[in-house]
Amino acid sequence: MNITSTGFQFLLLDRSSQVWYFILKYLETVSERGLSLISCLQFLFKLSFATLGKDYSMEGMDEELQTFLQHLREFGFVFLRRRSSGRFYPTRLVLNITSGEKKSHREEMDGNLVVETNSRVYAYSPSPLQVSLLAIFCDVECRFPNMVVCSISRQSVRRAFLKGITAEQIINYLKLHAHKQMTKTTPIIPKTVSEQIQLWELERERLEYSEGVLYKDFILPQDFSLLANYAKSRGVLIYADSKSRTLVVSKKGHPVVKQFWKETQTK
Repeated sequence: MNITSTGFQFLLLDRSSQVWYFILKYLETVSERGLSLISCLQFLFKLSFATLGKDYSMEGMDEELQTFLQHLREFGFVFLRRRSSGRFYPTRLVLNITSGEKKSHREEMDGNLVVETNSRVYAYSPSPLQVSLLAIFCDVECRFPNMVVCSISRQSVRRAFLKGITAEQIINYLKLHAHKQMTKTTPIIPKTVSEQIQLWELERERLEYSEGVLYKDFILPQDFSLLANYAKSRGVLIYADSKSRTLVVSKKGHPVVKQFWKETQTK
């Protein structure tokens, strides 16, 4: 089983964005579960005004909302001591996302990445998940019980690009999990590192492939100019070289240009 490019992009999102993505995908299926989308959205909006640590009564909730509440419990958005307890507690997770916070205090305290100007990354974490995420765009060089040493290279970043991950996502991930000492500097990630990652991404965009039809062997330069100007006016010209009298038009615009050339030759 392999993770798709969309899955890799999801893993590099911050926590609140991941949760929102999960919620939106769940809300797309509520109708199939026999629930009202409007009622579920209204309940989520009400949670945004809840207070952490305060219990709320389930009295007055219909069976549909109670089912939705049980789903939120399974997601970790609310806490119920028992299914029949009659009271629930909103968790910090749901309060953070509904209040629009990008990053919880816990996430800020858990930053453990140090990025040096030589593209070396130190992760002060024993988490196998974090090591696996870093391995998406880094080369893992050394592993210690509580630290991993990695390096960002052209090849490692290109592997990430092939999975559909962008330079912006890589840089945002490094910023999000930066050590608290690094957050005291501006910019958080050294410019030499962030700009190099962006330049490596631009390397893949230097060439653009377009399917087209080649026109050549024009006897008169006037014929070449006439056809080139017509193709340009129609927005179908891809390439033109007056010295070799060669031009390329898009495959979609070829029938129109061909018809124009035939009509010109018959005059």
